[in-house]
Amino acid sequence: MDAITGALLIGTWVSSLLYTAELHQAMYYYRHFERDNWRLKTLVWVAFFIDTVGLLDNYVRVYLYTITHAGDPTYLLNQNLSSPVSVFTNAAVAIVVQTFLVTRYWKFSHKHFIALFLCLLILAGFGGSFTCGIMVVLFPSYKDRFKLEIPVILWLVTEAVADLGIAAALLWEFLRTRSTSNETRNVLNGLVTVTLQTGTATAVVALAAVIGFLLNQESNICVGFTLCLGKTYMLSMLSNLNIRKSARVWNPSTSKAATSTTLSTSVAFAQPGTGMDTNLSGLYAHRTTTVHIESQQERHPGSITIKSSMHGPEHTTDIEMGPLSWRKEVEGLNFNAY
Repeated sequence: MDAITGALLIGTWVSSLLYTAELHQAMYYYRHFERDNWRLKTLVWVAFFIDTVGLLDNYVRVYLYTITHAGDPTYLLNQNLSSPVSVFTNAAVAIVVQTFLVTRYWKFSHKHFIALFLCLLILAGFGGSFTCGIMVVLFPSYKDRFKLEIPVILWLVTEAVADLGIAAALLWEFLRTRSTSNETRNVLNGLVTVTLQTGTATAVVALAAVIGFLLNQESNICVGFTLCLGKTYMLSMLSNLNIRKSARVWNPSTSKAATSTTLSTSVAFAQPGTGMDTNLSGLYAHRTTTVHIESQQERHPGSITIKSSMHGPEHTTDIEMGPLSWRKEVEGLNFNAY
């Protein structure tokens, strides 16, 4: 009983806790990033809905085992119809999240062959999970679990390899990026941390599930781990989206709130013909530029405020400048272009 209903019950408890965190992250995302691309918001909503269906399916399965058919040895010898539903929902959430991350990597690096290889791993994992669901329907008895060995290994191992591969590819690109902006470096450091944590988390859960299956194929220990798999994937995607800094600023051209990061840079000028530093000669320039992390159709020029106190009272002049070249440093961090 411990290996059959106990593992399911514990897995449902843990998945419920993860779903609470997922719900909080989803609410934060829709509240703070309203101006994200509608396709990205729809993708998040679809994945969240599928994962919610999976959680409800887990509750139904546990209720049938522990309440409706409690003490029925014949029923406990077979997997009910909730089992393949759980497999299908986990597979759907996994392919959505992994596709999102691979697309993000491809847009950041434009490395087609690596992205294609990762997509093949994702498709292999999805095929293995779909095969598992079909075989559970055809062979519901626990004593027939050995027939699922190959598709289970294909499903969980390829998903783990794909997750680690995506994380490694993103980490490589993030670590190779060089920036002179402290703000951009902070964003990249945050992305490195989140990518490492979320990529390894999903891989660890998948590997734990396959190890549990190989140790005891007729128990639900492996199922207890897979109940948490969809929630882990959703937290992975939402964590990558919510790492952005959200602030509401006034955009003079659109008169709408936008998510932005403000960078300030002190610029030193030399006095013509002298080579002197402006801080010594009395000329000082301070530039404040707003960089929109989310995609915008127009790049608004920055402004330079020049203060001069060399001759008489201090004068202040505002000069509008064209697009700044360093904006390309954060162009690859666009989250909306999905």
